[in-house]
Amino acid sequence: MSSIGHIIKSERLNQSMKQTTLAKGICSTSYLSKIENNLTVPSEEVITFLLKKLNIEINQVSNEKENKVIVSLCELYKTGILKRDKEFIRESLHKFTSQKLYFLQLNNYYSYHIYMFRLLLILDEEKDILQSTFNVIAKIKDDIDDKQKFIINLNLGLYHYLNGNYQDALNQLEKSLKFINNGINEEWEIADFNNVLSLTYFKCNEFFNAINYASKSLLYYKDNLLFERAIDNYIVIGIAHKKMRKYEEAEKNYNLAGKLAIDYRLINYEEVIYQNLGSLYAIQGSHEKAIEFYNLSLKIKEEGCNTDGYLLTILSVIKEYSKQSDHQQVLEWCKKGLDKIVGEKNSSKEYISYYFHLEIYKNYHNSTDELEMILKEAINYFEQEQDERHVQKYSILLADYLFKQNKFKAASLYYQKSNQILFKQKFINKWEDL
Repeated sequence: MSSIGHIIKSERLNQSMKQTTLAKGICSTSYLSKIENNLTVPSEEVITFLLKKLNIEINQVSNEKENKVIVSLCELYKTGILKRDKEFIRESLHKFTSQKLYFLQLNNYYSYHIYMFRLLLILDEEKDILQSTFNVIAKIKDDIDDKQKFIINLNLGLYHYLNGNYQDALNQLEKSLKFINNGINEEWEIADFNNVLSLTYFKCNEFFNAINYASKSLLYYKDNLLFERAIDNYIVIGIAHKKMRKYEEAEKNYNLAGKLAIDYRLINYEEVIYQNLGSLYAIQGSHEKAIEFYNLSLKIKEEGCNTDGYLLTILSVIKEYSKQSDHQQVLEWCKKGLDKIVGEKNSSKEYISYYFHLEIYKNYHNSTDELEMILKEAINYFEQEQDERHVQKYSILLADYLFKQNKFKAASLYYQKSNQILFKQKFINKWEDL
C-alpha cells in the first residue's frame, strides 16, 4: 500500500493549507479527505495536480532503496537508544534530514516516523518539531505489524512521560506488555522497554514494579557492558528502595552504581551517585553525613562546570541546615547559590527556579516581610511550569505563614491548593478515598 495520501496530508498541514484550498480545481474536498486517509487510490493525474499545488516533487525510487534507508535508520535508532550520544545522533541524522525523504511504501513511511520520533525525543527537540512527528504516529491505525505496535506504544508512552503525564504514559506503555514475549523483539529492545517502564512505574509511585522492571533491564545492560545504562538502573532501584524506606537496599544499589562509575571513570555519574547518597542520609536525619556526600558531589560539579547540578546540590545543603535551624549557614549557602546565578549572565533565565528556591530560604531564615511576596511569585511560577511538587511545598509554607499572621481566609486558600495536588498524586477525587 502507498503512503501518498499521508504525504499529501502531512505537507498540506505543514503549509497550513486548508483542504478546500488544496482541493479547489482538482477534486472535491470529501474526495481529498479520502485520499489523505488512504481510503481510496487516486489517479496519477490527481496526484500530480495535488503535488504541484503543494509545490513538492516526489521521485519514485525503488523499493530496495527505500528499504536500505530504513535499515540504516533502524541501526541509528538502536545505537542512539543504547549510547544516548546526542552529538553522534544529531550528526548521523543530518543525512536523513538534509533532504526531504518520501517513502511511498506505507510500511516504510510508518517505520521512518516511528524511529525518527524516538531519536528526536533523545535529542530533546523543540515541541513543534516533535509535534508533527507525534501527530503521524499517534494516528496510525492502518494494518501494522506487532513490532510496530510495540514501538509506537513505547514511543508515545515516553512522550507522555517526558511531558509529565505519567499515568497516560503508563497506560500507553502497558499496551506493549503483550508483545514482550512473542519473539519479535530483540533483547536490547526489551531491555529499553523495561527501563522506560520502570521509570514510569516509579513516577506513578508503584515502587515494587519500578524495581522489578529496572532489575530486568539491568541484567541485559551488565551482560553487554553497557555500564552507563546499568548505573541508571541501579540508581532507579536505589531511589525506589529509599521511597519504600528500605535504606540498606538503597545504599547497596547506590554503592554498586558508584563502583561501576569509579571503575570505568564515569565522572558525571559519580556526582549523581554522591547526590543520591546525600539524599539517602538526609531522609534518615543524618545531616552531617548528608552534607559530607553533597560536598563530594559539589566538588565534581564545580570542576566540570555543571551549573545546574551545582545549584541542585547547593539547595540540598541548604535544606539540611534549614532542618537544623542553622540560620547563618543557610544564609551563607544561599549567597553562594545566588552569586552563581548572577555569574551566569548569559543563561540566568535557565536558573529562575533556583532563584525562587534560594530567595525563599533566604527570606524565611531572615524572617523578612518579603517572604509572603516571594512565595506568591514562586507559586505562580511553578504553576506555569506545571511543577506540582513545589507548588504544593510552598503553598504549605505560605499557608502556615499566613495562618500565623492571622490571615485565616488567605491561609485556607493555600491549604486547599496543597490538598488538591495531594488528591491528584494519589489519583483520587474525594476525601473519602484517602
